[in-house]
Formats: sequence, structure tokens, C-alpha cells
Amino acid sequence: MKIKQIEEDFVVKEVMKLELSENGKYHYYYMTKKNWNTLDLVKEIKKRLKVRDVGFAGLKDRNAVTSQYISVEKKINFEINDVEFEYKGCGKKRVYMGKLKGNEFIITIRDLDKKLELPEEVLNLFGEQRFSKKNEKIGKLIVQKKFKEVCEELNLKVEKNDYIGALRELGKAKLRFYINAYQSYLWNKLAKISNKEIVPILGFLTEEDDYDEILEKEGVGKIDFIMREMPEIAAEGSERERVMEVKNFKIISFEDDELNKGKKKEVVSFFLPKGSYATVVIENLK
Repeated sequence: MKIKQIEEDFVVKEVMKLELSENGKYHYYYMTKKNWNTLDLVKEIKKRLKVRDVGFAGLKDRNAVTSQYISVEKKINFEINDVEFEYKGCGKKRVYMGKLKGNEFIITIRDLDKKLELPEEVLNLFGEQRFSKKNEKIGKLIVQKKFKEVCEELNLKVEKNDYIGALRELGKAKLRFYINAYQSYLWNKLAKISNKEIVPILGFLTEEDDYDEILEKEGVGKIDFIMREMPEIAAEGSERERVMEVKNFKIISFEDDELNKGKKKEVVSFFLPKGSYATVVIENLK
């Protein structure tokens, strides 16, 4: 099984309801991209518009063709390689993380010998892309307050041993992303052994003792998610459904694979609510 052999093999379309208003201060764009991840592209847009904020609702991978909504306070009057901007109008509300309803996927699975089907149950695990580039390792180091080691891992420039200052230069969103990656890593461990319908995402307000054995092995405690040195990135915790809700799953085609001689390819489509990973669905096809 192979996915993402070419960017067009993995198509993602964000689903969101916009509230348009002629006198709104935000401009909405439906942005289609490849060879860019969301955070790097948002950083580039901020630089070109000379603004501090670009609103977006979800993080999208670089090795795919992805479409998502953004909000900006200035109109976009420039071009970026491998990015298309479709203007949708104005509104009074900023696009923010989690605002999306979910994502529609069209995925080509290659190098197959047989047709794959969706099983009755798929665990709602966080996908591997959440943990790329040592994200969960860096998140753990931040939670453990090992700020010097974090700066070394990220090759950050540090002046006068001000490790927290160097980290803050990354921005609150990036630092939270690292911590979220570690929370996701821990959640996956618990979800695989839990029988609960709703499994807590660990934070300093998590009341259940589900994580006790996992945290003992990790050498971390719930209280560590309180960040007195950087209170803006403290993690309260939340919760997540253990089983994924896969809607409208359909096999579009099953035919010869032009990229892998003698093999088949299968094109599937489905909808996932926000926060669920299509790669996890693909890994569970049988």
C-alpha cells in the first residue's frame, strides 16, 4: 500500500460555513495549495501583507493538494507558487482554529493486490504527521521545562541564556502545537487500551486517573502542563471521541496502477469531522 506518491493522490477540502457581511473587516479566501504546510504558508502571507494575524481553522499537510479558508484584514494582491486564492467575500468574524465543520477527502491508494474496504470501527487516533520532525519530543521537553534542550533541538539563536525569550520568538501558536503533539502522543497510548467512548486529552485540569501508569513511565505529571514561565501556552486538557466517525465512505474506482506496474490503485472518498485523520482511516482499510 502506498499513498501520497504524488501530491494529487491526496486531496483535502475544508468544509466550513462562512457568515458574510458587506461591512465586515475580514476578507475571506479559500486557499488551495501544495508543497506548503499551513503554518509556513500563513507565515509567508503575514510577511507579504505586513500583518500580525492570518486566521485559519485547521492545519494541512504539505504533501497533498489541500483547500482551506483563511481570514485577513487586507486583500491579497500577490501570487505565491503552488497556491491559489479564491476570494469569498467579507465578514465580521475571524476564521479561528477549530471553526471548520470537517474535511472532505479524495485519496488514491496505490500498489495494491486487492480491493480494500472500511472496517466497522476505526480508532480516532492522531495521525503520524502530528509527530513528524520530533514534534512530540519537543513538546515533552517544553512540558518538562527543559527549555535549553528545546532550543538546542530546534537550533534556535539564544542571547544571554534567555531560552524562554528565544522560544517566544517562535510564536504562541507554534509552541502550543508542540505541546499539543505531546498530548496527542499520550492520548494515542491511552485510546489503544481504553474502553471509554470519550477519552480525556491530558492537561492540568484532567480529573480522571486514566493516565497514571502512562505518566509514571513518561516521567511527567499533570501539573507539568501548567507553564508558569510561559502561561500563554499552559494546557488545560480536553477530550476526544475514541472511535472515529467516517461519513459517506465510497470507493470511486479500482483499476490498474500506472505508477506501480502489475499493481492496482483504489480511489476512495469520505468525510471526517474536524480533528480526525484520513491517514488513520487508510491504515485501517482491509
